[in-house]
Amino acid sequence: MKILHTSDLHLGKKLLHRDRLEEQMMVMDEIISIAEAEEVDLVLVAGDLFDNYSPSAAAQKLMYSSLQRLANDGKRPIICIAGNHDSPERIESVEALADVSGIFLLGYPNSKTDNSIPHSHIKITKTDEGFMELILPHISYPIRIIHTPFANHDRMKTFVDLDSPEAQLRTELQKKWQSLCNQYCNSDGVNILMSHLFVTNGKDDTSISEPDDENPIMAGGASAIYTENIPQEIQYTALGHLHRCFRLGTREIWYSGSPLEYSFAESEQDKFVLISNIEPNKKAETKKVALTTGYKLVCKTFDCPNEACQWLTDNPNVWVDLTIQTDEFLTAAQTKMINDSHKRIVTLRPLVTNTKSDTINGSNIAELIKDKDALFAKYFETINGQSPNEEIMNLFHEILAQ
Repeated sequence: MKILHTSDLHLGKKLLHRDRLEEQMMVMDEIISIAEAEEVDLVLVAGDLFDNYSPSAAAQKLMYSSLQRLANDGKRPIICIAGNHDSPERIESVEALADVSGIFLLGYPNSKTDNSIPHSHIKITKTDEGFMELILPHISYPIRIIHTPFANHDRMKTFVDLDSPEAQLRTELQKKWQSLCNQYCNSDGVNILMSHLFVTNGKDDTSISEPDDENPIMAGGASAIYTENIPQEIQYTALGHLHRCFRLGTREIWYSGSPLEYSFAESEQDKFVLISNIEPNKKAETKKVALTTGYKLVCKTFDCPNEACQWLTDNPNVWVDLTIQTDEFLTAAQTKMINDSHKRIVTLRPLVTNTKSDTINGSNIAELIKDKDALFAKYFETINGQSPNEEIMNLFHEILAQ
């Protein structure tokens, strides 16, 4: 059988103030096309479906319409778990509608699939807290999935014992996962674990770090789960949370990474989905399939505004974090010229190398600092190419007063 593993879709996420829903639509279309071309039997989405607890209507529409297409009229099951950016309640709120299409949305570590709902192409044979077993009509063996969404400490306590002072999430999860494996995961079927937790090779592994724009995941006294905590019966582990695609160690323990570059810390990072071939009692064979849609994030530094404009004109299909190193502050005309040459400049950062300069666009710095109105007006003119009107100045005064 073949599985497609993806995660960290972050639908609705913006790049600072810039909307990226169009790119997210493109990459979801690409993932669906890959699933069809590879004739995938099962899709795993390992958390962070949305970027926040209250996603926009457009983000939700894109998510559920994409899952419906991926499910192929209920022939291809999809298992989605909540990540640290997702509301578990919201993830499971559409469960009754999704289940009948073979889309299983699991928000909590102790979530249990309802096997009483009829599925035209999928048979749910066993369920337990954090576990499901299913059979597909064209596959002769069962597929077992241990699923552990992200949970804070209080929610995790409903799944594992964290009440004792010495209890640690990694050791308690290992006990729970091993117990489920002992009960359900023999060598007659395919055994998979999926989770949205921070997993590393061990306590001495300093090569792996969490994304710059993520808060570190911590629950139950442990900031990381170790690969040694994953039972040996598991043939493939589908992880979410880290945005780079890579395998941990020599076992088939994979982060799929995010489908788009979501911060400039991921600048020019290649993105993938993972396709894994799995049979009972055999090692899985996994390959990366590159994602090519969406715009790259690029950090560029130039010494000359004209050189920057030329590069920007030649590279229109990227998001840019732009630094201009100059001896003097950029003029309003130079700033406007740069902004007009490219529509995806996220940050324009002038870096003045001549620190002895005592003027901004011809105005004395010392005098400007004394006069907040003049300083703001000069800043506004530099950014927008025109002076602020009375309404803008009144708003500025109101903000100062607050």
